[in-house]
Amino acid sequence: MTHSERPEGAMLTPRSARVGKIAALSGRSVRQREGRFRVEGPQAIRALLEREARDRAEGRGGILDELYLTTKARDAHPELEQLAETVGARPRLVAPDVIDAMVREQGHQSVTNPQGAIAVARSVERNWRDLLDAQGAGPVTIVVCERLQDPGNAGLVMRTADASGAHAVFFSEGSVDPLAPKVVRASAGSLFHVPFARKVPMGELLDALRSRNIATAATSPRGAQNLFDWTPPERLAWLMGNEAHGLDEATLEAADTRVAIPIYGSAESLNLATATTLCLFESARARAGAR
Repeated sequence: MTHSERPEGAMLTPRSARVGKIAALSGRSVRQREGRFRVEGPQAIRALLEREARDRAEGRGGILDELYLTTKARDAHPELEQLAETVGARPRLVAPDVIDAMVREQGHQSVTNPQGAIAVARSVERNWRDLLDAQGAGPVTIVVCERLQDPGNAGLVMRTADASGAHAVFFSEGSVDPLAPKVVRASAGSLFHVPFARKVPMGELLDALRSRNIATAATSPRGAQNLFDWTPPERLAWLMGNEAHGLDEATLEAADTRVAIPIYGSAESLNLATATTLCLFESARARAGAR
């Protein structure tokens, strides 16, 4: 390879300090200290760049910090470079082994495949009270996750919230960090579309929902309402519990309605992300029918 053919980031190696800092964003404490997180893969980066363009068009500060592509990724996804140019950014071309090093976790090679594309963005989480205030007085569908632990489930909840037209997602104290790499990957870019808040105190949130006339529905096998026989109200927060233990008893008691998803086969229960999908699309169906 001649000098002119080398990626412009050829001076970056898998052992470069900058590469190590990006890999370190796998750690929650590093993300919180720096207020940044890692975005992997063309689909998620496309959503990031589209969000960046919207924010800038509306006069808000951007969130994109760094963008790295291999030559193969640039050629396979020319829209990434084009989107980057619209926000005044230029991807830095790097070798594939540099991209691989950026997704290593605690010295071990990641099993993920970022397809030659990595970005670093500033945190997109919202203050939970501000996010709730932003919902206004009209129809609204909210997801509240209490002590959700699995990163894949958290990302799928974000993706389902996006697909169903939900307005916000709240992660309670004790939940997985929604900016963890596995969550970001599972969300497939949806965390740039749906506003969310984390470390939300459940008791205070439930009080705030009530004061804003937003009803709460707790998913529970002991539900008094069959999901498919019940019409969700226009202003509703779905309360989704921990994968292993469900919702806390205090949360169940505080909910306005308990809703059960009927099981027609032999399975004891549904995966949390699947249950959330059913609930959110029932809300979406009710909204569509009300038009």
